[in-house]
Order: sequence, then structure tokens, then C-alpha cells
Amino acid sequence: MQKTIGYFSTDLDQLMGLAALLAVCACIAILGGAISARKRLYELDIIAGWSLVSLTYVVAGGWMGVDFRWITGALLVALAVSAYVQFKRPEALGSADLGRTLILALPMIWLAGCMMLSQWDEFTHWMPNARYLLEHHTLPGAGNPPSPSGLPGYPYGLAYVVYLTSRIVGFLAENATPVFNVILLATLAVLVGRMIQMAMARPATGGQAAAGKPPAEKIGWLYCGIGTLAVTALNPTFVPKIVFTSYADTPTAVLVGALCVILWLLLNRLAGENDHSPQSLAWTYGLVAMAAVSVKQPNIVLVGLVTIGGLMVALRDPNISLGRFIRLLLMMAIPPITIYLAWRLHISVNDVSGEFQFLPRTAWLTDQISVVAGRMALIASKKGGYFAVMLIACIVAIRALWRIRTPLDRLGLIVAVLFVGYNLFLLFAYVTAFGRNGLVAPSYWRFNMHLGGACVIFGAYGLAQLWRSRVTLKPRRSYAVVVFLLILIAPLALAHKIRFDQYAPKIFVRAVAEEIVETIPKNARFASFDVTSVGDFEVMARYVITPHVDYVGFVIAASQPTLENIRKFIDTRQPEYAWIHVPTEPLRTVIGLTLPPRHSYLIKNENSGWKVIKSWPFPGYDDPNTAPK
Repeated sequence: MQKTIGYFSTDLDQLMGLAALLAVCACIAILGGAISARKRLYELDIIAGWSLVSLTYVVAGGWMGVDFRWITGALLVALAVSAYVQFKRPEALGSADLGRTLILALPMIWLAGCMMLSQWDEFTHWMPNARYLLEHHTLPGAGNPPSPSGLPGYPYGLAYVVYLTSRIVGFLAENATPVFNVILLATLAVLVGRMIQMAMARPATGGQAAAGKPPAEKIGWLYCGIGTLAVTALNPTFVPKIVFTSYADTPTAVLVGALCVILWLLLNRLAGENDHSPQSLAWTYGLVAMAAVSVKQPNIVLVGLVTIGGLMVALRDPNISLGRFIRLLLMMAIPPITIYLAWRLHISVNDVSGEFQFLPRTAWLTDQISVVAGRMALIASKKGGYFAVMLIACIVAIRALWRIRTPLDRLGLIVAVLFVGYNLFLLFAYVTAFGRNGLVAPSYWRFNMHLGGACVIFGAYGLAQLWRSRVTLKPRRSYAVVVFLLILIAPLALAHKIRFDQYAPKIFVRAVAEEIVETIPKNARFASFDVTSVGDFEVMARYVITPHVDYVGFVIAASQPTLENIRKFIDTRQPEYAWIHVPTEPLRTVIGLTLPPRHSYLIKNENSGWKVIKSWPFPGYDDPNTAPK
């Protein structure tokens, strides 16, 4: 019990960050409502507002070089106007269903607010990108200070949310993105609940029967709860080490899933099977696609694949006018293309490096395509739930290519085109951009999580139709109690898995790094010796220490920390201070100090040689690389 309470414990900074992020979400939802149609999917207002914020910072900050503080002020003025407009028409004041889902998700939101940074990419580029905005109030570029990020050329969609949250609290809100991820999952939960309600309320075959309801209709507590379970506990791509971090994989999955739903509703409308506004759906699609492009560099491919899937439906469905779909396509495509070109122009004009790039043709693995594909297949064979759903979608799509008869056929074709197309793109990327590392298909499962929202959407809708056609037992409100209990109990029961950040060596290194910052002079030449690890502790220390020192380099296990190499590193880099995580015999010999084991050290290079400034004993383990997790 005491451990469980500890998992839900937070400090004042995290509490302030959580509250500020919720305020930011409320504000961008108001902005999103103002630029959306009156009759719409209200749960997507947050995403619409986020896309507007991202575009504003890219155009005004990237193209025009306007200080972010001025841009934020302009957004506040726009917020005031938007709030006035929204309150003039109360029916547009947000989504009651999203409110219900957020209430159900409160335990997860709280847990996300308690998280501390712990994953490699969080330290190397996701949070350094956000910190750069907070420190310099501009994007990296010509004439601006250099960025310590490993990927300063990556899109900053999530960083803008962290920036706004941090501006409220006055410091870098490191827990903003995990909380934002859960809130985005709540929007997807409403969409999933809406899809399930459609399937349960309508016959499973053809016509008006399976097309859906007006977007303003509330789905209620039961379907909000089922949707929440579907995107979390029942989601085969729900991995806490991805969801509860600053990674962009979860936002990508949510946005891609939302695109599939919007496009599906639009196509059903064009087939005459519901009374949604096609213009409203097309505009919403464009806004969500714009948000997706602002999150990760390859997401333009995902947006394109979903759109191609919709085009194929329009081509094969005799009930849909291809010309009408193409006319709406312009409204759908302009927002994502605009922000994509805006970002590319910023990168080009300001000569910003550090993004995903293809290698020269001579470095491509064209003779190893079968090896890479085999590795991808091997990884897929170990993730049966997700790939089984996608395989069923492909089977439905093959039937749809012959003849589209139901809304499920349309959804299956969209999802299958997305799945097949994206995996072909991943194969191409491994061959052309990853070098020899591409032979092992790195992060293949994580990349497929980008389609997790689409997987859940298709699986939930298909299962709901199957339930309606084969099971006489119908959903009742009394079932909501069981659903709610599952949702509320799960975070308590699985808190030990969700709080993966509670790893003693990482907590120790973070605390040591913060104490080093308080100990050594500003801008001192500093180096790290993490010679027994792959570098995961070094990137954490570097993230904390870099803003305060002249970080001259590091030595990790991959650096071949022999006596000769360590001596050469010190002679070349000439650090004034150094952190030794785990002392080894070559290190002791080079610096000339007797350093007892099971301690970490801060040392200083003086005229008479190296001197220990501080030392810290390992808390309850002998070796950080073998400490139990």
C-alpha cells in the first residue's frame, strides 16, 4: 500500500505543471471551437486549437522571426475574442462527452502528472527542443543560439504545448507532455465510443442503417467508458513506456485514428447514409491533419496514406460521387500542406540541421531488402493482437476492392491502405535511411504504434457490429458501473508498471546532476565519464547539466574507455570538472585518485592534479547497470 501511495505522490512543481497544462488545454479548445463549424465533433476542439497554435508559431516565429512572447500575447487576444464568441452560443461550449471521459481518466491523468523524465529520446531532443523555446522564445535558426538538441530540425508541435504550460508556471514543465498524451487519448476514447454506439444502434448491413448519428449527439457515460477501456486496457498498442513519456508516438496514434474516423464519416455522408455536414467534416479533417504534420516529420506520409485510402473508397463505391469528394479534398489538404511547407521553408531559409534524412544512394541496403523484410516479419509475429486486427482489415479491404456494400467495408479499406502503405514506407526507410542498423528494423513495433488509433477504431467498430448481429444481450446503463470500476481500478493495480520512471539508478543520477549544477561555477568546462553503460545515464546528466556549463564531451562504454583513450580525451577536451558515474581501474589510473567502488564522484582538475569535490554512495545497489527494475 505504501508503494502504491508513493506512485501517486507528486511534488509542488509537478502539481503546478499539471494544473497549467489543463488550463492550456481549455484555452486551445476554445480557440479550436472558434475556427470550427457549429455542428462538429466537439471532442476535437482541442486538436483544432492545437493546430492553430502550431501554425501561428511556425509562420510568425519561423518565417517572420517574431519573439514567441509577442506571439503568445496575440494568441491571448484571439482567445479572448474566441471565448466571447463561444459564450454567445452556449451550444458550442465544448464536449460533455469529453468531460465525462476526462473524469474517468483522472487516475491516469494524475499518474501522468507524477511522472519524471526517464527515457533516452526525452533527454536528447523532445525536452531539449521545448526548453530551447522557453529559454530563447524563438525557434532554432540562423542568428539564434545553437540548440543542444540532437534533432533541432524536428517539428515542434508538442514543444509548443510544453512552452505555453511552462510560461504559466515560470519553469520547464517536464510532465506536460505525458498529461497531454492522456488527454488526447480521451478525445480518441470519445470517438471510439461514438463508433461503437453507431454500430450498436444501427443494423450491420447497408444504407441508412450503419452510417452514424449527428456529431452533436451525446453518447453518454456508458459509451465514454467503453471507449476509454478500448483505447487503454484493450488497446494492443497501449504501452506505458510510450504513453507516459514526452514521445510523440501517442499523439500521432490519436491523430491518425481521428483522421480515419472523420474520413469514414465523410464518405458515409457522400454515400447518403448520414446527415453530417460534408464541409464541416472536410475542414475538421484538415485541422486534425495539420496537427499531425506538426508533431513528427514522417507524419505527412501517414496523412497522405489515410487520404489515399479515402480516395480509393470514393473510386470503388458506386454510391459516392468521385467529383464531389475531390472538391472536398482541397479543403482537407490545404491545412496540412500549409504547415508542412511553412516548416520546410523555415528549415531551408534558416539552415536548420538535425532531422530525419535519407542516406546517399551508395549507402542504401538495396541488396538486403529481404533480410530487412524478414526481420520486420519476425517482430510482427510477436505482436499478434495488433497485427491480427490489421490483417482482418486487409481481408475486409480486399472484399471492398471488389464491391463496397457496408460502412465497415469503407473503414476496412481506409485502414488497410494505411497499414500496408506505412509498412512499405518503413521498409523503404530502413533500406535508405538507417544504414547497417536498418538490418535489425529498429523500433519497428514502436513505429507501428502510430497506427494504434486506427487499429482500435476498426477493431471496436467491427466487434460492436459482430456483437449486435450475434449476441442478443444489449448494452444497458447498469453495465456502466462495471466499466467504471475497471477504469478506476486498473491504474491502481498497474501503477507499478506505469511508474517505470521509478528506477533507483535514474533517480540517483538526476539528483546527483542537479546537485552538480549547484556546486560548480557557471560555464565551467565539464565532462562526464559513464564508462560502464551504453549512455542512458549520461544523456540524463547531460540534459540537466548542459544549460549551466560548457559541456565538452563524454566517455561511455561505446567510446572504448581504455587508459589510453581516457587520457587522450582529457588532454584534448581539457575539462575543469568531471562526473564519474562508476569508477574503473583505467579511470583511477589516469586521474591519479583512489576512488572506492559503489560511489559516484564529482572531481576538479587543479594545477596539482585531480581532486574529489563531492561523492555520492549508490542507494541500495552495487552496480547501476545491474540494479533491479
